[in-house]
Amino acid sequence: METLVSFTASPSAEPTLADMARVPGTESGAVQPSLLPRTQPLLEVSGLDVWTAGSHEEIRLLESISLTIREGEFFALVGESGSGKSLLCSTLMGILPTNLGARGDIYFDGGPLAAVDRRSRAMIFQQPSRYLNPVRTIGFQLTETVRIVSRGSTHEAGERAISLLEAVGIEDPRSTIKKYPHELSGGMNQRVMIALALARRPRLLIADEPTSALDVTTQRQIMDLIEKLRADWNMAVLFVTHDLNLAIERSDRIGVIYAGQLIEMGATDAIAQQPLHPYTRNLFSAVPEISLNKVKLVALAGGVPDPAIRGPGCHFAPRCAHAVEACARVKPAFPDALSHAAACHNLGLGHAAS
Repeated sequence: METLVSFTASPSAEPTLADMARVPGTESGAVQPSLLPRTQPLLEVSGLDVWTAGSHEEIRLLESISLTIREGEFFALVGESGSGKSLLCSTLMGILPTNLGARGDIYFDGGPLAAVDRRSRAMIFQQPSRYLNPVRTIGFQLTETVRIVSRGSTHEAGERAISLLEAVGIEDPRSTIKKYPHELSGGMNQRVMIALALARRPRLLIADEPTSALDVTTQRQIMDLIEKLRADWNMAVLFVTHDLNLAIERSDRIGVIYAGQLIEMGATDAIAQQPLHPYTRNLFSAVPEISLNKVKLVALAGGVPDPAIRGPGCHFAPRCAHAVEACARVKPAFPDALSHAAACHNLGLGHAAS
């Protein structure tokens, strides 16, 4: 397969916000708030592998990932910790460390991802404290990012920074830009991270578990904000989470990933009403319900396998009560031309689609 993705980043440190904003070109024009569907997917990933070169052998971390995201769509990627969700996000952003390689086809708006302006996509990270400089004010960090992206004057960048803070719901932006990250709450810092992402006027916003470190009330505020910005800016959203209920509540479609393999994908309603893959069904069984009736939660034994010891077949097979002989030997593929599909050898013929 022709390699269309080859991303590298500094091996000694994570990319800074300025590094991710430093791209050629001028700032794009305003985005029209239209959510009309398009025939051409905004993002199309086909046969993506990500691997690391160990001392003796190549270890695959992501295996044959294929998915599409349409313009304006809210797509949720769900899976346990260690399944490869964040790694996929880093690949799409082009910030893989040098000890990892990627091969496969990634197209953005019909063209190879490597040839597309990097401002077309932006990422909200899980822990703002890791990406906001503690010795620089919010205003300095946001203004510098805007200035690098737009190549405008410092004054213009400062005014744009204030408007971005207003856009993410910060009520007193002129006061906030003078503050340091430690002077703001976790929810406020996450809003600043969203403002930094919006500085690039992205068409795809990647949100890597942006609410996992926040309380429930702040979680809802941040999710409401992301949905509002999605509609106002006509952005597609790739929302990464381990919270199945949150994914069902917010998304248009859901992809389920396990141990580097995409194992189920479909419309949110279809997956919520009839999950096909045994792993997805187990995820639902482990989610507590608010009910007067006693409901027994089913805990899934074992854990996500280490990439170095994964077998050639379905990686969920060792934990699956319905595994057949082929599961351990042959990787199941997604059926073609189905809106809701699962990669499983033991699906009944009548349950392959919905």
